[in-house]
Amino acid sequence: MKKCKACQKEIDDKAKKCPHCQTDQRNWFARHPIMTGLLGLIILVAVVSAFGASGKKDSNQASDSQTTSVAGEEKPKVEAMKINARELVDEFDANQVAAESKWKNKAVEFSAEVSNITDSGLQFAKIGATKEFSLTSISCRISDKQQLLSLKNGQTVTVQGVVGGQSLGIIEVNDCKVI
Repeated sequence: MKKCKACQKEIDDKAKKCPHCQTDQRNWFARHPIMTGLLGLIILVAVVSAFGASGKKDSNQASDSQTTSVAGEEKPKVEAMKINARELVDEFDANQVAAESKWKNKAVEFSAEVSNITDSGLQFAKIGATKEFSLTSISCRISDKQQLLSLKNGQTVTVQGVVGGQSLGIIEVNDCKVI
């Protein structure tokens, strides 16, 4: 025999409800199976994300090793490869997987016409003019907002950055600076 959680009267050990006050005697997880399932799913996603993030950290550390040594001494940074923005866009249009394999995490420098200036940086659109219709554009993430103040849409600028992936037709270039 055990005591009811609410009325403290003695009830059978296996009782799910108190026969006197009808209070549910099961634990929280048994009383809320949907919330328990959602909580389990959230925990599972968090664990998978944590392991996924640690895997990405390892690959980033490998690329960072090009610029700094283990002892913390600065090595000379890898010089950005000068490329033609139109050729970069055409490669991504032709085969995104091959282009990401070739360009991802590579430092590049290119010139293009600014189509949009935002908080996060610059957008370059209408680069793939060799084709009749191309929606592929380049987005340059610039952390130093001061570099954006003097620029205007339609102006041609030269930027340096590290090529990321392509999502929804936008080629991400990170750690950009205006040259």
